[in-house]
Amino acid sequence: MAESPKVRIALIGGGTIAPLHVKHLMSSPTCELVAIVDPYHPGRELASSLSLPHFESVASLLNALQKPPEAYVICVPSSLHVSIATDVIYRARPKALLIEKPFCTDSKSGTELLALANEKGCGTPPQIPSLAVNYTVAISGLWTAKKDEGYFTSASWRATRSAGGGPIWTNFVHDIDALHFLTGARMTCVWAINTIPRRKHESVAAENIVEEGAAIMAQFSNGVVGTFLVSDNVASPYGWESATGDNPLYPKAEIPVDIYSILGTKGTIVVPDNTLWTYDSETTGRYHQEAGWKTPMTRVKLPVAQGIPFQQQAEHLARVVRDLEDPICSAEDGLAAVSVCEAIVTALKAKDGLPVSVLDMSHI
Repeated sequence: MAESPKVRIALIGGGTIAPLHVKHLMSSPTCELVAIVDPYHPGRELASSLSLPHFESVASLLNALQKPPEAYVICVPSSLHVSIATDVIYRARPKALLIEKPFCTDSKSGTELLALANEKGCGTPPQIPSLAVNYTVAISGLWTAKKDEGYFTSASWRATRSAGGGPIWTNFVHDIDALHFLTGARMTCVWAINTIPRRKHESVAAENIVEEGAAIMAQFSNGVVGTFLVSDNVASPYGWESATGDNPLYPKAEIPVDIYSILGTKGTIVVPDNTLWTYDSETTGRYHQEAGWKTPMTRVKLPVAQGIPFQQQAEHLARVVRDLEDPICSAEDGLAAVSVCEAIVTALKAKDGLPVSVLDMSHI
């Protein structure tokens, strides 16, 4: 049987995360990176360093390439995600788009983009699986790190809430997808209060300055409740990047740290250590009593599939294009996470500690 040709992919944007996408797309056995699209210097430099074709727009790419890309990876500033994706869908009719989070910076434009994608046959929704810890009751989590001053001065939008800056839109949006996955349900209501602000952003209007962090409570559609602490102005390894080391741009913590705890009636799982704390019949039998707080718990190390996340992402994208898999995280999922971010920001602006309902995206 003849081997299937590689999936042709174009990358749009040449900023901070682009080289990581490029590295694993170029080493992929199933993907072929055919071009970089970016009107600015970083994109030109990146393409030149790798001897890849470079274009300033999707239109110029389509005019130049005889065989157009089948999929696009979009990694531009958050506020441009919808406009760039819309342009790609209209001009190129791709089989799939991979959009860096957040999917959009407001649910209205995201809903319109999703409708367009569905109309043009770009992407399909997956099902969210539930985690089997026997009746999950609650989940807790952390995303904490220290962003240096250069992070903000190198790109002004990062200090601007309306442009998608701040740890809620930029960082916690990733955790929201993970939490939806782990609980098997989506957040329906949030409570949130700001951490104390320590930074100054003189060039940004006071009402538009990004938050530095928040304490968040949440309720999910299946009744699970959660508590979360988010901050990008604390010296801490308790965040996804430090805890997992999945992004080489950020060093992994020297010793294992955990950021999620999923608490159920029969056990608790901590992530990313992936340890299950539970009772086993042999231990409880020795104590001649019902399993509970007076009997020792057993620590079970759960098996974890090994691999490089960005490489796995590239292979998954190729399988989505070939209709071999549904997206693990679809546009619908991305839009649901955006709705949670909007609800959290609404609560932070109100500063009253009252609950804010999350816009229901289940009908989309």
